[in-house]
Amino acid sequence: MILCDPPYGISYQNNFTNRKHQMLDGDEGIDYEFFAHESYRILKDNSHAYFFTRFDQYPYHYKCLQQAGFAIKNCMVVEKGTIGGIGDLKGSYANNAEWIIFCQKGRRIFNYTTLLRNRKKTVNTSFEGVELGRRYKTRFNACWFGPEYPKATYNSIWQKQNGINHPTVKNVEFLSWLIQISSHTGELVFDGFMGTGSTALAAISTNRRYLGAEINQGYYEIAIRRIMETRPAGEQKGEA
Repeated sequence: MILCDPPYGISYQNNFTNRKHQMLDGDEGIDYEFFAHESYRILKDNSHAYFFTRFDQYPYHYKCLQQAGFAIKNCMVVEKGTIGGIGDLKGSYANNAEWIIFCQKGRRIFNYTTLLRNRKKTVNTSFEGVELGRRYKTRFNACWFGPEYPKATYNSIWQKQNGINHPTVKNVEFLSWLIQISSHTGELVFDGFMGTGSTALAAISTNRRYLGAEINQGYYEIAIRRIMETRPAGEQKGEA
């Protein structure tokens, strides 16, 4: 599967905090049409792909991914761990959610997981009233909000505690949910914009292989440190 947060071309920088994030390398923009076609080319048939986006970039990203050959199934909206601090602070709504375009190359059904319990049981009367209700959800909502779902990002307190200063660092638990839903143990998870390594950590925690790339040397070193601290002794090394 592919799971990545590519640059949006918006020159992201938070100017409303005491410690400003450095400008993201490559955030002046990438050739998204080429990126979409290459993503489709390298992805195995009958696999899932997740691409983070923004509300103002969504139409263009959607078009590029569709033209590349992806079957676009949903736009997921997932609650952030903290409210965004950019934009017009007095004349616009605060950004408290991540947008993710969910795609398929070919056709792949979701895995059966134990991530979220069903609130109600179902009964199938076609088999003499035998109760076939599952304990866990097999179909998830496109919008993930509330205490039963993991947040998409970490808050600023977590970043300070862990020595990570990155404007878009993703929550490992949230990424691990997507990985468990869309891939099997031992399969490969690819992230071409790895940042501080959250996708690799999520792959490790779910017994998947990972392949990642990061252009910024500082973030690359943070990712390697996090991977080394997380990976169990003797586990097969991934690629970063």
